[in-house]
Order: sequence, then C-alpha cells, then structure tokens
Amino acid sequence: MTTRVEIINDFLAINVKPGATIQDVVEASGSALPFGCRDGMCGTCAVDIVQGMEFLSGKTNKELVVLKEICFGTATPNTRLSCQMKIEKPNGVVRIKY
Repeated sequence: MTTRVEIINDFLAINVKPGATIQDVVEASGSALPFGCRDGMCGTCAVDIVQGMEFLSGKTNKELVVLKEICFGTATPNTRLSCQMKIEKPNGVVRIKY
C-alpha cells in the first residue's frame, strides 16, 4: 500500500510506501525543490502542504524551532520542512507546493 505524493510546482507524482521521507521522494522524482542542510536547521526546504497533512509525521522539535525563528512571517500552519517529514499512512494523497 502506498500514498501518492504530488509536487505541484514540478507537475510530478510518485507513489511511496509509509516510512519514506519527503526528501527521499524529492530526490527520486527529480523535483527541483531545494534543500540546504538536509537536517532541519536552515529552512531552505520549507513547503506548503496543500492536501494530506494527516498522512505525514508530526512536526519535529527542530522543525518547530526553524519555522518559528527562520521562517517567521512566511510560515503558515501548513508549512513544513521537507527534510523532516515522513509518510506515515498509506492510501492517501499528499500535495506539496514550494
């Protein structure tokens, strides 16, 4: 069972199994979504989740700090760091916009 991850900006979609990170999905799909540190410290990979937040892991402590301090003013409740998210549930659709 998989979850479909769609990267709106790149017109890409890929089916992934639970446990996959969004960073893995982006790298496997050839998306142009940028990454910086790849460790949740810089905010470069901040994206908006347009649909499917319920299929993703919760925000990590690192993510909460970066969204508050680095992405201040641009972050919304649907903003996430791609390097910190994992697909947790199958049979859904996650739509990402960067």
